[in-house]
Order: sequence, then C-alpha cells, then structure tokens
Amino acid sequence: MRTEKQGAVTYTDINKTTNAFCILTIYGKRPGTGDPQQDFAAKWNELVVTPFKAESNPKTDSQPTADGWQAVAGASQIEMNGVRSYAVLTVVSGYGIAAGVLAITNDESYLPKIQTFLDGIKLDKASDRDKASAPPRVDTSDELADPFPDQPGHNPQKPLLGKLKRSITMADLVGEWSFGAGSVQRYVDSATGDYAGTNTAFYGESYSIRGDGTFDYHFTGRSSNRTVRETDSGTITLSGGYITVNFKQRNTTKYQFVAFMIEANGAAVLSLVEVHDTFQGYDPERMRSACGHSQGFIACVSGEEWARVPSPNR
Repeated sequence: MRTEKQGAVTYTDINKTTNAFCILTIYGKRPGTGDPQQDFAAKWNELVVTPFKAESNPKTDSQPTADGWQAVAGASQIEMNGVRSYAVLTVVSGYGIAAGVLAITNDESYLPKIQTFLDGIKLDKASDRDKASAPPRVDTSDELADPFPDQPGHNPQKPLLGKLKRSITMADLVGEWSFGAGSVQRYVDSATGDYAGTNTAFYGESYSIRGDGTFDYHFTGRSSNRTVRETDSGTITLSGGYITVNFKQRNTTKYQFVAFMIEANGAAVLSLVEVHDTFQGYDPERMRSACGHSQGFIACVSGEEWARVPSPNR
C-alpha cells in the first residue's frame, strides 16, 4: 500500500497470516550540513529517537558512491505500538542536500527486501552548477532552532535567553544545578471571615555533578515551621533521550530530556519532565502544546527546570 504526505512517500506491507509488517518511508531531499554523519544524526534523532525513544547513537555504516554521494546507515531495536520491531535508517548526503529512507519491520525476513530496495536507489548526479552552488560546510549541527515558536491565537513568548543544544553529553551536565518551588497559603475562618493564619512551604534541591556521572544531592524543605534536610549521592546516565538519576538511598528517578539552553556567560537551564509507570513522557505533538518559553527558557507542564550558575572554569 502506498500513501503520500508532504515531503514523503510511504509503502506498507502486512502479512495477515503471521502479523509481520514492513513500513518503508522515503523522505525527499532537504538542505544538508555538508557532513554525512551529522545529516544522519539529525535524521535519526528526528525520525527514530524522538518518536520511538531509540538509542541516540547507533552503530553506523558509511559508504561512498561513484557519483560523489555518501550513504550512512544505522539500525536499532524499537517498540512500535507495543510490538518489538527494528528501525533501519539510511541517509544519503552530498552537494548540500540530504535524503533519507526509514524502514520499520517486526520480522527479519523483510531485511533482504529492504536492502534490495536501498541498493536500487539512484540519485541524479549533481551538475557542476549544483556543486558550485552548494553551501560551504558550517558546523551548526549541535545548535537547535526554537522548537516552540509563537503560535497564532497565543500570547507572544519571551525570546530565548540563550542557545539550545540539539543533544547533550555528560560533560554538559558537569557543575552545580539547583531547582525548587514554594507556596504561601492564607487561611480564613469560614464562620467569621477573619484571618486565621498563613502557612509558607518551600523546597530546594541541588545536584553537584562530576564528569564521570557521579553526583552529590542536597534537599531542603520547610512547611508548618518544620524544616527537613536530606543528602544522598549516586550516578546519572544518559540514554535514548532520557536522563536517569540513580540514588543510593532514594528511589531512582527518570526524566525525559526536553531542552538544554546555555547562555553566553556559561549559565544553563536543563528542561526535564519526570516519567513513571503512568506517564512515559510527551510525544512530539503533546510536547508542542505542553512546553514553551514564556519566561525566556523552555518550561513544560509538570516539568522541572534545573539551573546552573556560570562557573569561572567554563
């Protein structure tokens, strides 16, 4: 079965006897970065990591063609609608443009057919004019455009205070991070309407993260004139768009990575959404409606924004 959407064509084959399926989508040519590996990484993140929570750095195979194009391919196991499947992405780059083919299947018997299809792909050889007009390579692959621009019918947002990174490594997390919240409740006597007291509650958490992924943790909270202080330590891991905080004493906490913004002075804001048994994070459509930057940094409904002050060493 063939279906078309803007910029892509999809072919679907389903074996009703075995419930095996293969979905193959061809994505049209778009401007590239000039680096085949970066073109692949961008497509992989957009088409596989974001929708399927796949590993962010799959093993890749790169092969040049006689016409000067470069093909980069990678694969990973994913889960699609509760079914264990495979995602195979091939991105062909050259002359300032890139195109991709994504195949998703739950049956390895389709893999030879997918390879045969890929081997048959022929791209028009770029003309001398195309080569001359190809833009020079500019390494901006790690800088992300605003993923939550202003929308019609909504109040304008505050411009972002810094630049967003497309992905992060453990080195980006090194430093002193903090976040917290507070509230003030004013009580009124329901019978008389007189003021009956105020309760102020607040908490603050901080992480001191080192380059090897280990961290020290501090918590301070106060409510009803009672102060609680806790300390812990552990390790942090990054995988497939998620950040997992493994405490030694507290329960493990897992977050969906949303955004990392760094300012010119080295200050940074890490935007996260906690995931758990009843909430596995936002898909791209829900994230667009749940997140924004009304205060100059990315914030999401039910999310956390960790702030890092600039360090003299950064």
